[in-house]
Amino acid sequence: MSRIVAGRFDRSVDADAALDMLKRDGFSRSEVDAFYVGPPGQNARTPIGGDVYSDAGARGAGRSGAIGAAIGFAIGLIIGSLIGMHAVLLACGLGALVGAFAGVMTSLHGGTRREATPEHPLETRGGRMIAVCIDRPGTEALAVAALRANNARDVGRTEGEWRDGSWRDFDPRTPLATV
Repeated sequence: MSRIVAGRFDRSVDADAALDMLKRDGFSRSEVDAFYVGPPGQNARTPIGGDVYSDAGARGAGRSGAIGAAIGFAIGLIIGSLIGMHAVLLACGLGALVGAFAGVMTSLHGGTRREATPEHPLETRGGRMIAVCIDRPGTEALAVAALRANNARDVGRTEGEWRDGSWRDFDPRTPLATV
């Protein structure tokens, strides 16, 4: 396993400047990898697409949808019976649909680090990523300085498989340890 420092960039011009700085600092092409990380949910890590089956901010949405559907069904039953017997089924179905939608939408929120688990991770934003192999002594501080000096976000450290000048086992769902 190799030691790796990586940072995400919002702007390509900043990433290009970081690559130039790393080259000036003596990093070889085989020690630096630049690649694009798609936004959360768009990295096709599951057989049906997406990155995970659900995320930290969606936990409990099914239960809230079922409660909303039951409440909507009851309201539809009351309204349908006031309108007339022929409208009861339509009102119940429409009430359950609207209630389920409202229940799910009110329970969804952005996940927090405290809520994140391996099954329900908190994914970082997408963008251009630069990873640097820091196996040579004294290179970690240089790599971190080059990334931070050029506006890298989420600069972190990890261990991974580095082969042929690239980070082979990168997983966008796994957060990096903060440097």
